[in-house]
Parts: sequence; C-alpha cells; structure tokens
Amino acid sequence: MRILPAILPFLLLLHTLSQAQVPSLPRIFTPGEAREETTVNTQEQLAAQYFREGRYDMAVELYEELFESDRASVIYSQYLECLFALEDYRRAERVVREQIRRNPGQIRFEVDLGWVLDRSGNERQARRHFDQLISGLPGSQQAVIDLAGSFERRGFIDRALETLMHGRRMLGTSYPFNLRIAPLYERKGDYKAMMDEYVGYLEENMSEMDRVRGILQDAINNDPDFARNEALREVLLGRTQRYPNANLYSEMLLWLSIQQKDFRMAFMQARALDRRFRQEGELVLEVAQLSTANEHFDIAAQAYKYILEKGEEGSHYLDALVGSLDVRFLSIASGFSYGSEELLALEADYLQALEDLGIHPNTVTLVRNLANLQAFHLGKIEAATTLLGEIIHMPQASQRVRAECRIELADILVLTGQVWDATLLYSQVDKQYRDNPLGHEARFKNARLSYFIGEFDWAKAQLDILKAATSRLIANDAMALSLRIQDNIGFDGDTEPLMRFARAEKLVFMNRFEEALATLDSIPQLFPSHAIVDDVLFAKAGVYLKQGKPEMADSLLARVVEEYPAGLLADDALFRRAQLYEQVFNDREKAMELYQRLMINHPGSLNTVNARNRFRYLRGDLVN
Repeated sequence: MRILPAILPFLLLLHTLSQAQVPSLPRIFTPGEAREETTVNTQEQLAAQYFREGRYDMAVELYEELFESDRASVIYSQYLECLFALEDYRRAERVVREQIRRNPGQIRFEVDLGWVLDRSGNERQARRHFDQLISGLPGSQQAVIDLAGSFERRGFIDRALETLMHGRRMLGTSYPFNLRIAPLYERKGDYKAMMDEYVGYLEENMSEMDRVRGILQDAINNDPDFARNEALREVLLGRTQRYPNANLYSEMLLWLSIQQKDFRMAFMQARALDRRFRQEGELVLEVAQLSTANEHFDIAAQAYKYILEKGEEGSHYLDALVGSLDVRFLSIASGFSYGSEELLALEADYLQALEDLGIHPNTVTLVRNLANLQAFHLGKIEAATTLLGEIIHMPQASQRVRAECRIELADILVLTGQVWDATLLYSQVDKQYRDNPLGHEARFKNARLSYFIGEFDWAKAQLDILKAATSRLIANDAMALSLRIQDNIGFDGDTEPLMRFARAEKLVFMNRFEEALATLDSIPQLFPSHAIVDDVLFAKAGVYLKQGKPEMADSLLARVVEEYPAGLLADDALFRRAQLYEQVFNDREKAMELYQRLMINHPGSLNTVNARNRFRYLRGDLVN
C-alpha cells in the first residue's frame, strides 16, 4: 500500500488528460481511398495533357470516365470540346441533354444545346432554339443577365447583346443594362456604341460618375490606336451639340481632354462651362495649372489671361497674376532661346507685381521665381539673396514658405560655388519635411549636389530611396539620375568619365556653358568607347539650346537617335527634335514624322502621349 502515494499524482494527471478535449485531427485516408484520389487527379492531368497536345481520341475516353463521377464545369467543357474536335456531335448532344435533364432551370445548358447544334452545322435549328430562349425570358432582371452571360461564355456575342436589348425593352428603365452592354460592344470593336452606353448610363445615374470615369480611364489608357478615345470624344461632342444646355457632356469633354493631355480642348471646355455657369474662372484656373505642369505654356498663358480679364475683383485674380508671370518665366527658362530684353521686361513685371501686391506668404511664388530669374539669368546674386532673405526672416511666413525659400537660396549657393552651405540648407528642409514632397525635393537636390562633386555612392543611395517618392516628377528624376550613375561606372570601378560628366552638369547648372562644353568634349576624346557618350551628346545638345543654337542641338540629337536607338535617351532625343521642328524651324511635316517615329519605336515612353497629341494637332485633328 506504500506505493499509492507515489503513483497518485500520475493517476490524477491521467484523469485530467482524459477529461480534456482532444483537438480534431485531419482525416487520414485509407490506402484504398488515397490511391483512388491520386488516380483521379492523375487521370484528369493526363486528359488535360492529351487535350493540349490535340490527341482528342485519347482525351475523350478519359473525360468520359471522369464525367461520370465528376460533372464539374471544367471537365464538362473539355469533354464537349473533345467531342467537337472529333466531330462526334451526336454524343455531344446526348451529354448536353443529360445535363439539362439533371439540372432543370439552368439556362446555361440550354445555351449549350444551341452551341452543339450550331457546331454540328444545324444553324437553322440552333437559331430557332436561341430565338425561343430569348423570347421565352421571364420578366426577371437576373434571368436576362444569366442568359446573356451564358451566350457570352460560348462566344455568341451578338446573341448576348440581343438578350440584353430584349431585357431592356421588357423591363424598361428599371434596369437599363448599359454597363453589361458596353463591354460587349467593345469586344465587337464597335467603340462608338460602347461609349454611347457608358454616357447613357451616366445620364440616368449621375451619382456613378466616379465609377464610370474609372472604367473609361482603363479603356482609353489601353488604346494604342486611339480608337476608343476618338469614339468617346465623338459621342460627347455629338451630345453637346444636341443638348447645349446640359453640362454633363461639357464636363466629360473637359475630363477627357485632360486625360488625353489635350489642354487646348480642355481650356475651351473649361471656358465654356465658366461662361455658362459663371464660375469665376475656377475650372479655367485648374486647366491653366495643369497646362503649366505639363509645359503647355501657351495654353496656360491664354487661360490665365482669361481670368485676369475678369478684373482685380475676381476671386482668382491673384492666382492668375502669379500664374501668368510664372508661365512667362518658365517658358523663357525652358525655351530654346531668349534675349536679355525679354528677361529684363519680365523682371520689371515681377517687381511691379510685388510693389502692387507686397511681399507676403501669398506672393512667395513670385519671390522665388524672381530670385531665380535674377540669380540664374541676370547675374543679380545679391538682389536675389536679399529677396529670399525677406521671406525666410518674415515672422508671419509659415514654416513651409520659409522652407521653399531655403531650397531656392540653396540653389543660388550652388550657383556661386558655396557647396557646403547649400547642402546644409537642403538637409534642414529634408529633415523638417521628411515624408513630404517638399522634403523629397530637398533630398533630391542634395543628392544631385553630391553627384555634382563625385560622391556617387551616397548620391545613388539617396536617389534609390526617392524612386518611391509621392511626387512623380521627383521619382522620375531620381530614377534617371540613379540609372546614369549605375550605368556609367565601369566594371573596374573607374569613375573618371562619370566624374567629368557630373562636373560638366554642374557647370551647366551654373550657366558656365563654354566650360561645360569643353569638359563634355574631353570625355569622348579620353574614353571613346565608354557607355556615357550618348549622355554627352544629349547634354551638349541641351547646352546649345540654352545658347540659342538650335541647328547644332538638332544635329547632336539626331546622332543620339541614329547611333543609340536602344539607349535610354533615344525617345527623349526624338521628342526634342520634334519640338524643335514644330516650334523653331516651323517644319510641320518633319515634326509630324518625328512624333510618329516616337510613337512607333517607343510606345512605352513617357513622351508618347504628348507626341500623339502634338501629331494629331499638326495633322488637324484637334482644334487650335
């Protein structure tokens, strides 16, 4: 009996375990069951392999056996396809009729019966059968959708359309089926009818605007021959003419024009809406700002002028005044040539505007651009620095406004060679606005400054982070500079060619063009087979453009296109050449040819949309 105390804890543990709930375990198949499941899977895989290889006689026997135990839709459809391939339509009809018997009320098998009849050559019987299915539809929305879907799955697109049209007549406007009809027209290639359906749906369901625009955006973005875009524009223009007082169509035309980057048409639509509904220029201002961002400065200038003509009492007058001066500044700064008279006239207008409006946070854009104009184009470094200092030390200026001016001041410090002071200012803004586009701008400029002075590893590390920046412009610039560093450092780590190129780019930034050209010329002389040579040609072309020598720039851009057609700069060189022939040489035919070459040879280029619009405009497709 002395053993009992020793084993008592053990007995209590056994009792506790026996009372606990044992978790359920996965089912373990018996050897026979496992073999059966493995056999079925192997048989299905083998049948699918025979089907893919076109060995239908062997596949059909396996599918027939599988179909007896598993009437899944995949096995059923493959079984029918095998029978069609073997032209055994009698057995196919038996299979379908058996499915109809086993599944009463499932319309898809009734459609399959007509499918079999059609494939067997009994078109008349199939047509009669389909007609009966459509005419016999009950007054149910779901019944219409099911029958149309069954027709569509078997490739009877016209019958699917007929079903939905019949349902529309039968049910009236309670469920118009537009969003189901439109994709069917798209499959048929009838894009005008497709767009009619989408616009018709919007007429009855204005609350669905965002949804429909999302669908249309996918359609017009996936449109290499521009047919869907043209169809939508045609439908909207037609309805605008028929219903001139309905603003839906003008608003959609404005939206479409912006999607297509056709800012001329966008301006016309925004102006028409503004006049009709007396909106005080709000839509026109948006178009002006978008046009500026996309470097359509002529359109932006017209839009701002329209707002300014409303008078100083207008709610958007200040925005338009600032914007119009900025557009003049940007068009000069990015233009192919400009004279000192234009620069001085622009400076005078900036100074007059600041005298009228005063220097305060709302005019900070004027101050920044005037400072840039004075420092980079007129050599008035002290005046520019003084202007920016007023904003930076202004008590009522926000932290963001001050940060913007610090970035501009840092740019001027780079211009004057004060590299370490510049990097300190960039770093301050980067730290203050770490996850903000303003911080991204400062970090990019700081990385570019490191690139200028040959600190390539650190610059690339920062640029690679900026590839994910929320600002697409910063992300694209960061990616381009990162790729330049990556592609132009030799396998042996030789950085001398890239070092010289970076030095030249810094000289261009500082407007020391002759020194930049001399530095660029030294690279192919010392490293004639280096991968950076196409970058050199492209950079020299940019310098010649800044110097007002478009012919010399064009000859270099042509070399980039012809000698490096697969290079990263070929599409940019083509686009710049086309711009030169359109805007400087006034050769429309040559410009069209170059835009077309860009569209054909570089369909994935970021320049393709703009090239297409310029080509269509020069051809006369778009209204001037």
